[in-house]
Amino acid sequence: MEYSLEIYGPNRQAIKTFTAAVPFLAIRVGDLLNSKEWGTQLQSSVLRVLTVEHVISENPNAGIDPAGRITHRALVYTESVPDTPETRLNPVR
Repeated sequence: MEYSLEIYGPNRQAIKTFTAAVPFLAIRVGDLLNSKEWGTQLQSSVLRVLTVEHVISENPNAGIDPAGRITHRALVYTESVPDTPETRLNPVR
């Protein structure tokens, strides 16, 4: 099994993709993601999750585990929010 976490910004532009052999922790609508360590140039380094979409597919020629044929992709759509204490203290759920 292969796991992929794909982060999309405003206008559905791809920002960053992470791939792992183990599942990522759950990301929910309203969560804040800090992108400071991603090496990207964004309007704000803080992103709020708007939606999460899961894509599960079978692919016999892909995957980190050669015996595994399933890929789980989590597509996370976000918006830029101000990098301020107020943003962190007033979550949107």
